[in-house]
Order: sequence, then C-alpha cells, then structure tokens
Amino acid sequence: GSFGGFFWTLALLTLLIYSLAVFFTQHVADFFAFEPHDDELAKTLEKHFGSTLVSTLTLYKTISGGIDWQEVSTPVIARLSPIAGVFFITFNAFAALVLLNLVTGLFVDSSIRPSRADQEAELLEKVCGLFHSADAHGFGEIAWEQFRENLGSPEMVSFFEALEINQARASEFFQLVDRAECGCLKLEELV
Repeated sequence: GSFGGFFWTLALLTLLIYSLAVFFTQHVADFFAFEPHDDELAKTLEKHFGSTLVSTLTLYKTISGGIDWQEVSTPVIARLSPIAGVFFITFNAFAALVLLNLVTGLFVDSSIRPSRADQEAELLEKVCGLFHSADAHGFGEIAWEQFRENLGSPEMVSFFEALEINQARASEFFQLVDRAECGCLKLEELV
C-alpha cells in the first residue's frame, strides 16, 4: 500500500541526497585544494559543503525549507561552476516538485481509500434494503413491474442517486442488470 510507496520514495530521496552530497563535497574540496580562498562566498561554501555529513544536511535543509536556495546556490554558481549550480537547482526542483508531492499524494490516496470502501458498503446496504422492500412476495427476485412501482420510494431514489443514474433511465438500468434476460432481477445480479 502507501507504506511501500513511501519507503521507496524515501529510499530514492536518501540516495539522491547522499550522491549529490558526495558530489558537492568533492567539488568544494577540489576548489580549496588548489588555492586558499577567504572571501565570504568561499566561507559559505565551506560552511555548507565542508564534509559529506554537512553537505547531506545542507541538501536536506534546502528541500525542506531550513535554508533558502539563494543562500546556497549563489556561492555554488559563483565559486564552483554554473554546471554545479544547475545540478543543485535541478536537485531542488526535482525533490520539491516531484518526490515530496509524490509522498503527499500517497498519503492522500491512502486516506481516501477507506472512504471509498465506506461508500461501497453503504451502497451495498442500500441495494439490499431496496431489494427486500421491492420484493413484496419474498420470492427472491424483483420483476420489472415491481421495480417500476417502487421508483418513487425513498430507497429507490437514494439508490439511483448513489449510482448517479437518472431515474428516467431505470428501464435501461433494469435491462442492463438483468443478465439472465428473464424480466426479473435477483439480489446476486444487483450486487
């Protein structure tokens, strides 16, 4: 269900964050290896990408709102390279717009499913109640005449509303459900 989807989404996000953390940490280490830099942008780079753990935390913070993108992307683009900036921005866009919305969708879907099951159970209850009220003789089947006579009953009105079918099409509905084409409906055909 939704837990499996959540788990794989989380695994993908973790792998993506870790891979990019290694990428940015290595780029920053290479940047400082060739010559020392002590300007403000270089200090910001070292602050956010000085180790793999710090880089991982920085990337997580940028997608979760803990750090503003601008604060991190400016030194990446200005000091490392515009290509590194493209990786950073693409990661943030992908994570925020795709993965996190997927997780939200999974949770929304899992909360709607019980509601659908409740609606189906309610509809089944209405069908059974309708059938028993229309089966006046207790034969276990409803002829078209009995069905038509009950069209105005509250049970029948509620039944057609639940199915979102206009009652004017009751004859078509009856013929469609009457699989045996015997002119009568059995409870099994309705359910």
